[in-house]
Amino acid sequence: MVRISKKSIMKLQNIIITLGLLLIASCKQADYPIENASSYTHIFMQLANNGLYEKSMAIADNWEKIELGVGYGGVEENTSNLEIQLTIDEAAILRYNEQNGTSYEIAPEGSYRLKDNKVFIAPGRSGSNSTQLEVNSSLLNGTHPYLIPISIVNNSANLPVVEGLGTTYFLVSGFYESNPFENYSSEKWTILDYSDDDNEGASGGRARHAIDGKLETFWHSQWRRNPDGSRPNHPHFIAVDMHETNLLHGLTIYGRQGDESKVGYLFPKNVFIEGSVDGENWLTVGNFDMVATNNMATIYFEKNVQVRYFKFTTLSSKGNSDTVSAAEIVAF
Repeated sequence: MVRISKKSIMKLQNIIITLGLLLIASCKQADYPIENASSYTHIFMQLANNGLYEKSMAIADNWEKIELGVGYGGVEENTSNLEIQLTIDEAAILRYNEQNGTSYEIAPEGSYRLKDNKVFIAPGRSGSNSTQLEVNSSLLNGTHPYLIPISIVNNSANLPVVEGLGTTYFLVSGFYESNPFENYSSEKWTILDYSDDDNEGASGGRARHAIDGKLETFWHSQWRRNPDGSRPNHPHFIAVDMHETNLLHGLTIYGRQGDESKVGYLFPKNVFIEGSVDGENWLTVGNFDMVATNNMATIYFEKNVQVRYFKFTTLSSKGNSDTVSAAEIVAF
C-alpha cells in the first residue's frame, strides 16, 4: 500500500488549484452568471509550485539575474492594472526550515537584491511583467548554498493569495570553474600536532614533510606494525600553525609522487577540515570527498574562514587502506 504524506497531499492540492485557476483564466467569460464569482479570484507566485528553485552559478564578480513574476487566476477577467508588491522575506526561512527539517540561512548582506519590488498584471492578462532577483556570487564568500525567499506582500485589489503559493524559495550557490586564489607561503609554518607518522628516510615520512614545500617528500601515517601486529587506522590528522591569521578559501592536496599503481591507493579520500584562532578551540569547516586528478585534488570551503591554525583529518584513503600519505598540503 502506498502512503502519501499530508505535506505531499497539500502540495498536490495547491498545484491542482493553480492549474484550475489558470484554466479558468484562459477561458472566455461565461454566458451565464456565477454566484460570488469574485471569490474565485486569486494571485500566486508563478515559481512557487516548483518547490525550491535552485540556481548554481560560476563564482564571478557580476550580478546574475533570475526572472520571477506573479500569476492571476479566477472566473472573472482582470479589468484593472493590478499592482503587486513583493519582498525578500527572511522570516520565511524559519518557517521553511521548521517544515522541512533543514537549516538554510539567508545569503550574506549585499550579495543579493530584488531589482523591483513591484510587478503589474495588465487588464486581460493572467501573468505579470517580470522582475529579477539579482545575486553576486563573488559576495557569497564560498560555495555554501543560501535560501532567499521572495513573498507577495499585498496587491492593489486586495485579492487573496493561493495558500502555500505566496512565496518562492530560491536556493542559490556558487562554484569555482578554476582556482582564482594565490597560495599562502608555507615557509614559516610549523606542525602544531599530529596523530602519527613514520620514518621514510630521505623521502621524509614525518608530519612536517607535508608542509615543507617539496613534492619529493611526503607525510605517511604509521605503516610499520606494532609488536602486537596493530597499527593506527583512520582518522589520521595534521594540525598546522601558519603563525599568522589568514583568510582560507580552501586547500590543495598533492599525493605521494611515484608510480600511481603502487602509491595511488594512499591518497586521502574523505577528509574533515577544522580551523582555529588559538590552536585549542576548533570550528568545523567541512567534510569533503576528494577525487585525485593527476595526483592532486582541490577542495573549496563552503564558507571562507579567518584562522591561524587548520587541522587536516583523513577519514579514509583511496584504496580503503588504514594508512594514508600526502606530499604537500597547500592553503589558499
